[in-house]
Amino acid sequence: MARPPLAMGTHGSISVKKPVGGPSWVARCRFRDFDGVTRSLEYVGRSKTAAAAALQDALQDRMGSPKAQLRPQYTFERASEMWLSKLDAQVAEGTRATTTADTYRQRLRSVILPAMGQWRLYECTVPQLDGFFRGLTATQSAQSRRTIRTVVSLILRLAVQHEAIRDNPVRHLDPIESGLRRPRALTTAERSRFLGWMGGVSEDETEARAQAAARRRDLPDIVTFMLGTGVRIGEALAVRWCDVDLEGVPVVDGDELRAVPIVAITGNVVRHRGKGLHRHAGKTEMALRIVPLPRFVVATLAAREMHGPEVPVFPAAGSKRAGLNWKDPNNMSTYIREARQAAGMDWPVTSHTFRKTAATVWHDSGLLTGRQKADLTGHAKISTLTDIYVARGELHPQGAAVMDAAWA
Repeated sequence: MARPPLAMGTHGSISVKKPVGGPSWVARCRFRDFDGVTRSLEYVGRSKTAAAAALQDALQDRMGSPKAQLRPQYTFERASEMWLSKLDAQVAEGTRATTTADTYRQRLRSVILPAMGQWRLYECTVPQLDGFFRGLTATQSAQSRRTIRTVVSLILRLAVQHEAIRDNPVRHLDPIESGLRRPRALTTAERSRFLGWMGGVSEDETEARAQAAARRRDLPDIVTFMLGTGVRIGEALAVRWCDVDLEGVPVVDGDELRAVPIVAITGNVVRHRGKGLHRHAGKTEMALRIVPLPRFVVATLAAREMHGPEVPVFPAAGSKRAGLNWKDPNNMSTYIREARQAAGMDWPVTSHTFRKTAATVWHDSGLLTGRQKADLTGHAKISTLTDIYVARGELHPQGAAVMDAAWA
């Protein structure tokens, strides 16, 4: 009976001999590489121990090849290193967003590896993982735990693909529930109060300084723009003057041809870990869209200075040229929080609150279809809009009319 072949990435018995009359020792074995070919390895040393050590080092290098398969006894951290290489390749290919990869890498290094990095892959069982995720409840939000779960699942899926484990145990865990939380949007009175506060001057010195800081940071115009268009904070900061047409594009409205001012949402400003600010082409394919501008937004933009077609509508402080002049979305989120606290708004108003407010205005009007509302907000799924945002690439002029009516 023929001798069965070695498993890939394994070696046969090692022999160490000294040839008759030879000055050195020779260590030999057979090794089956990851291309399926079995090769004879031979290393020489001045002593028996030296020859064996040289061969062992060579075997370790071959077994530690990036192409090497994972094994049940390998640690979760080792599997994660292989997965990170795959993740980087996906980013380079454009199949995974850089911001998503940054988020996955941050969760892996700050939460996952400290807790389970030294687990052996065969120890990643359903009970073990269930205990790990239950322990995160006190420190991580439901959304954060879902992201962590995704990362763990992707790494263990790689282990399944390498036959290090038979099944992905994450598939058998209970879903992570957020609990019922009603979407919160600004009321008409709250919108007026917040914008009025930022545009006013208080007699209180501390409050007056906060109001001046909000204006210096462009908050009144940015908040007005977001309330009127429903765009994301990064999308608002990525708008350039070449993306705006305040005179309007011709649109057939019944028997009439009228001009509708628009903004083309063509990008999103994000901060990449270790690389700084970057403008990319949008969160999803549906994020690239045209949004009609209501009159109050047109008036706000018309009053701003224009410094060139490629310059952002809301440039960084002191920067009025094309190039490195994007405002940082993270900083703007901080400024919004500081402003709403100074204005006495006692619930967490964020940049997404303005987006939800616009979505709610469009929804409550009853004049727009679900598809039209998803087109305006840039959601790939209509269900996301109705399930999360409300308390496709066409231009829907009704959106501006509805927004102006609500504003009035």
